[in-house]
Amino acid sequence: MKLRDLRRFGVIVPATNTAMEAELPHYLPVGTSVHFSRATWPGGDTVTREALLGMEADAERAAVDLAMASPEVILYGCTSGSFIRGAKREGVSEEIQRRTGVKTLTTTQAVLSALAHLQAQKVFLVTPYPDEINRDEIEYLESQGFAVTGHASFHCDDTRPINSLSSSDIANLVRQNLNKLDGAHAIFISCTDLLTFDQIAGLEDGAKLPVVTSNQATLWAALKAMDLPSPTSDLGTLFRK
Repeated sequence: MKLRDLRRFGVIVPATNTAMEAELPHYLPVGTSVHFSRATWPGGDTVTREALLGMEADAERAAVDLAMASPEVILYGCTSGSFIRGAKREGVSEEIQRRTGVKTLTTTQAVLSALAHLQAQKVFLVTPYPDEINRDEIEYLESQGFAVTGHASFHCDDTRPINSLSSSDIANLVRQNLNKLDGAHAIFISCTDLLTFDQIAGLEDGAKLPVVTSNQATLWAALKAMDLPSPTSDLGTLFRK
């Protein structure tokens, strides 16, 4: 195979994010590659609305760099960074697409599509975010027609504690809240800097509900946009349905 024959997609990640690069490349169809570009996280390590919105300006620069690798689609791989504008100010994907000429999706758009695909109108939300960002995400999901039946969070107001969470930590938080899942159609684990892939199948077995995670939904949306088959059934109901 020649490099020019590879099917490619690109992902813009926040400068602090390492989980997407660790997870996505291991679940690609043969002949497919993923390429990453980093967007500067302004304002140190603090997780705030201002930092998330400020990252968008550099995301456009990162997208221009990615476009030089000729991807078929670009993903803006930051959940909070792509819902923080709110329902009335969506447009980062449109701006990147206009700048690069490459079809662009955000992780938030991928998650909404995944939940709709699973017919999961009611979700239990799990995040690492501080309360301010949790409130913004709940408001955004509800504005898009999804009810949040409950939520659990690590309440990290800094990116460094998020980086230190293991996939087992995330799974344990979900398990601690199994008695709060009544009424939910799915569990949504939000944030592209959380490792989740090795926990999805076990969590679905324990909760008896589909599990959607930011990285899983991003990968699913990328493959769907490229009309490529899933190479695995290990990533939960979303990849089997």
